[in-house]
Amino acid sequence: MRLRVVACLLSVALSACASHSKSGAPSSSDLPTPERAATAAYAHFISEYMDWYLAANPVRATRLGFHEHDCHLQEVTAEALKRKTEALRGWMTRLEQVNGSKLSGDAAIDVVVLDHALRAELLELEEEHVWQRKPGSYVELVSVGLSSLSSREFAPVGERMRSLRARMTRIPGVVEAAKANLQDVPRLWAEQAIRDARGTVVYLRVDLPRALEAQGLEQVPGAEREAFNAAREEAVRHMTEFATWLEKDLLPRATGDFRMGRALFEKKLALEEYVTLDADQLRDINERAIRDYKAWVAREAAKVDPTQPPEAIMAALVSDHPASEELIPLARTQLVELQRFVREKDILTLPSDALPSVRETPPYERLSFASMDSPGPFERTGQAAYYNITNVEPEWSADEKSQHLTYFNRAGLLGITVHEAMPGHFVQLLYGAKVPTDVRKVFTPNSVIEGWAHYAEQMMVDEGLGDGDPAVRLGQLRRALQRHARWYAALALHVYNEPVDAVAKRYAEIAYFEPFPALREVERGTSNATYLYYAMGRMQILKLREDYRRSLESKGKKFVLKDFHDRFLQLGLPVELARKVLIPGDAAPSLE
Repeated sequence: MRLRVVACLLSVALSACASHSKSGAPSSSDLPTPERAATAAYAHFISEYMDWYLAANPVRATRLGFHEHDCHLQEVTAEALKRKTEALRGWMTRLEQVNGSKLSGDAAIDVVVLDHALRAELLELEEEHVWQRKPGSYVELVSVGLSSLSSREFAPVGERMRSLRARMTRIPGVVEAAKANLQDVPRLWAEQAIRDARGTVVYLRVDLPRALEAQGLEQVPGAEREAFNAAREEAVRHMTEFATWLEKDLLPRATGDFRMGRALFEKKLALEEYVTLDADQLRDINERAIRDYKAWVAREAAKVDPTQPPEAIMAALVSDHPASEELIPLARTQLVELQRFVREKDILTLPSDALPSVRETPPYERLSFASMDSPGPFERTGQAAYYNITNVEPEWSADEKSQHLTYFNRAGLLGITVHEAMPGHFVQLLYGAKVPTDVRKVFTPNSVIEGWAHYAEQMMVDEGLGDGDPAVRLGQLRRALQRHARWYAALALHVYNEPVDAVAKRYAEIAYFEPFPALREVERGTSNATYLYYAMGRMQILKLREDYRRSLESKGKKFVLKDFHDRFLQLGLPVELARKVLIPGDAAPSLE
């Protein structure tokens, strides 16, 4: 351990990662010669590639639960990114040389996952040009690089402080690379980066020392505390100067267009989410879903008051929200109640009795309304998980605060807690240990992560959550329409070139949103082009469930919801590939 700390502080060569025994490759001893050769080639490839991947992405490695590279930040100079691109192309060539058609079992599926992951990362570097156009990516590298070391206690506080110091010394390099690389930046992205950079300064000044104090900072020798605080003050200075540069230098010349365009949008969606439908097909599917959910809203609203239009019922629903100081306590109570409901209704097998901690979203991560900060699938000691809720900001007007809180209306907050924690993201985290290969743990698509959590919202009400209270169903339907509004916004912004204000107006109409939170959601969509994966993933899982049910019943077998959930969560696969495992011989589309 002392040698590793010295290596961090002296920046010596990166240490080798642990070997990845769960590669997905079967034992080759009893296989025919061609299969044995392919299996050996794949096992060799995946071991070397994963070692390279973790070293090339040290912050991601920390978040996954590998700590050999905790003292490093990813190199982001133009030269380093060029080297990374060349390395990825080399890995693509090597993967193509593995005879995937001769592989069997998990490995035969995982080579497809790897191929998509490699091509998606190359797309980001070579066609999206994220490092040239998105200043927030540099802020995120710093903020996540530091918070991933402070948010959970996977190692003694003194050791993590030394890794934090090492990463802090690399902040000037990140800032200088940003200044050299950034060009053709959209104005909105510059504004978002300024806000996030200032939030990172607050984190460095307030949240970081507070977190370490709660973890036993007083036990660290005084000299080390002083060295750490000196490094922290330097980090504050560099991030403050970066925020100023973003505002004074970059913002005035930030005239780039955030729109991705049809071809790049469709390519990105196919590589990242395994959906190959074109934009027009996706628009038709979404508009049909919006009509269906609107009709459902009308039926449920009539149960509340048949004399009022659905819009009035929804307005009354969202106006019934807790005060800002009540958000966190109420979510904690809901967590316990939802855990009991999952057990009583036999929804799925809960691998643990654990529950996440509920807290306000840290200031550098407040682009979303709520989120789950979970330990990585390979984390062995720092198992704390945090359910983040974004409360109102002090500088907002009274009207903005009120509009923001409508998102956390009482029925809505219940569904958010389902989504983020029980049985959504947090339970999916608990199932991580059951996923059979490292490849799937590292490269899980958003349509599975967010799709599962969003599916859980509807499934839980279908199974009786709320005891038939139309307000609970309306809250779930509003969130479903919010995700379909994101689907609409993604296509409208990046494919059909609609203006932001017009998209925000229709977003509010689709999702029964107030103008201010609707605009915030659409602004998020400018930099998260494929955030349709929430509703898309939910629709894929619902279709898979019904197709799986029919497949079992055609063979005289009984469908059990708990069995489906347990099997799906343990697979860790995109729905397109999960279908091939759950329904052998399946050729049906995952979305239509």
